[in-house]
Amino acid sequence: MRRAPFSDNPRVGARGQRTQQRILDAALQVFGEQGYHQSGIAHITSVAGCSRASFYQYFASKEDVFRHLTGQVARQLGASTEALGPVTADADGWRAVRVWVGRYADTYERYEPVFDAFPAAAESDDAVAPGAARVAERNVARFRAKLATTDLPARSLDPVVGLLLACVTRVLETARILRSAAPDAYPADRVEDALTGVAHRTLFGLRAGVNDHPPAGPRPPALAFGRAMRDAVERTDGAPERTAAGRRTLTALEEAGRDVFVARGYHGTRIDDVVAAAGVSHGAFYRYFTGKDHLAYVLAVRAIRHVSSALTDIPETAGNVPDRAALRRWLRRYNATQATEAAMIRVWADAAHQDAALRRDSAAALDWGRREMARVLRPRGFGDADIDAVIMLALLSVFGTHPRPPVTTDAAVHVIERGLLGR
Repeated sequence: MRRAPFSDNPRVGARGQRTQQRILDAALQVFGEQGYHQSGIAHITSVAGCSRASFYQYFASKEDVFRHLTGQVARQLGASTEALGPVTADADGWRAVRVWVGRYADTYERYEPVFDAFPAAAESDDAVAPGAARVAERNVARFRAKLATTDLPARSLDPVVGLLLACVTRVLETARILRSAAPDAYPADRVEDALTGVAHRTLFGLRAGVNDHPPAGPRPPALAFGRAMRDAVERTDGAPERTAAGRRTLTALEEAGRDVFVARGYHGTRIDDVVAAAGVSHGAFYRYFTGKDHLAYVLAVRAIRHVSSALTDIPETAGNVPDRAALRRWLRRYNATQATEAAMIRVWADAAHQDAALRRDSAAALDWGRREMARVLRPRGFGDADIDAVIMLALLSVFGTHPRPPVTTDAAVHVIERGLLGR
């Protein structure tokens, strides 16, 4: 349907549908190139080869276009889950999940800009997050209906399935970032096989010859930080002693910078906005930072360090297998740490989609966490620990995005114990 009052005949014919889809395709391209905040109707119509009047026949705003794109994603993911075969404990069940994971990955690849822009859109458009939550609930119900059997208690099943489904997108995103720095180390088939194995073990436990596939390639290389990130670390570590007034100014700039970055995104933030929010001069800003990118690096380094400290605190017992109570306590501590830092890390990750240098450093940071998780998983003695470590890192990232209730903490414990450690 066309939007009133742009046409006496609101029903769209075949030609109008092609125009509408051309605008959606153009918007997908623009969101991918410029990010959510920087994208505008003028650029979308230019890429689509249509006038603003044609745009407004079908869409009310940039936000409206994005909602239509998320609707397309939701319909494709819903149809894919409806097509999921019976999820059983045997090899046929593993293959059914593997086909579903492959379809999900195809949708992710087709609509990658939508997945990338979603956090920024959800922060500025009140309609996006609730709609996504409803879609997630429906997909959990669809997936649960395909389960032939499971020994999970009914009250635990939905939280576990919900966490697994939320983890799929983050795994694909994490693997893509790592692949950008090490193209041959994270092939799609290897990542998707590992993801299927973790999901199947979570639901049915470790089953020899079914969900314990060995590594399909060599151990991925360690990734090093670039010069810009090393400079930011050195500036943070080697900061000279400051007066009380200097410390107050620096604290004001860092707090204001964090608030502005989170509210406006990396590309939408200006130094003018930061100094105005901090109540200091431009001269004071340049006394501590060389530019916006330096401030972003320093804030990202601090956030990553806090999260990294929580990661290395994972409990260990004999055989490197955490006790359930200790694991639950650690997850609560990790959630408290990650939830406070997630917003700034997200800003940095969003900026990395359009900035090659940031993307390299983002890959190095993720690889550091991946290697820490591989250290925990390798003693278990089965499966592809190096790629399963990517999944564990993604799971923790999803779990830590905001404060979680006990039922979700228990679900995360279950995924780690059965899906990742094979207990």
